[in-house]
Amino acid sequence: MAASDCSPLTVRSYAFDLLRWFRFLHDRLIVWERAERVDVRAFVEHLRKTPNPQRLRRSPDRPAPGSVNPLTGKAELPVKYAARTINHQLSVLFGFYEHACEANLGPLVNPVPAQRVRGGGRLHAHHNPMQDFVIHQRATYRQKTPRPVWRGIPDEAATALFSALRSHRDRALVSFYLSSGVRASELLGLRHGDLDAGRYTITVTSKGSRARETVPASVDSFVWLALYLADQQPPMSPGGAVWWTRRSSPSPLNYHAMRAVLRRANASLGTNWSLHDFRHTAAARFLADPAFTLVDVQTVLRHASVTTTQIYTQPRLEDLVGKVLEHYARPAVTGPVIEPCYDAVAVRELLGLPPS
Repeated sequence: MAASDCSPLTVRSYAFDLLRWFRFLHDRLIVWERAERVDVRAFVEHLRKTPNPQRLRRSPDRPAPGSVNPLTGKAELPVKYAARTINHQLSVLFGFYEHACEANLGPLVNPVPAQRVRGGGRLHAHHNPMQDFVIHQRATYRQKTPRPVWRGIPDEAATALFSALRSHRDRALVSFYLSSGVRASELLGLRHGDLDAGRYTITVTSKGSRARETVPASVDSFVWLALYLADQQPPMSPGGAVWWTRRSSPSPLNYHAMRAVLRRANASLGTNWSLHDFRHTAAARFLADPAFTLVDVQTVLRHASVTTTQIYTQPRLEDLVGKVLEHYARPAVTGPVIEPCYDAVAVRELLGLPPS
């Protein structure tokens, strides 16, 4: 994977998935070369009923796993492994055993079921335009995953969250998140030289492609940035990090430190917003503006496919509550009526109707 130019975070994620599998086989006294289909099934059943160790390390004052926050309507992460985590685990194992079989490292067959299409054939094979599209079937042991949804922060909640921040640095970060829609790690990776205050743009390293791309941001974001640089006076070497911790010996701000900043603000408000909710909020605000097209929003968010951007066009249930209430509060129409702009007497005479 490293030779295929995969990101270090992807390699790390795959390594931990393999470690989880090797530990499971070690407890069952099975060497990985001898694993069979029944062992994969037992592993999936183990993940479905075993608590995630990361959920067990939560602080006692945190809400219970799976509970719904009354202010945001968001559910806390469940205590067990999510369906997407189990599917990712199976995809990692399938690729690992495919590599082991091709390299003749021991196993003769892949114990992980492959993803197939209805009626036979290979997944993601080239589609014949003369034939109908086929439905992809879930492979054996793959879990049902919920439909992807998005959740933006309402304007009132965003204002309250912004007021709960403690420093100009935090306000500058949140302002950039809400106005540019960049991902959390992309903004934290900014370097001096990536900021263009004259054009109100920032240059970030996109996740996945790792391409250097320019993204517009708001004027307020650069104002808060100037206040942060003047107030905290962090190290400003050419090519150095922009965001620093506020300790006596400052160090570059990382993802976990930024999550701690948001966690403190959430604790003071009783909410459970996440860093990725800022990206959802920016997308919702762009799409609510009639000046933006769907392709414009795709370009700003740097989605590889416009179908990913279309997720943000789906109306949320909380946004439809008012429309449903208005629908039922509207008086019912008993029968066909004549529009007020027409002369009722003339229309009735034209249609041969008796006068009212």
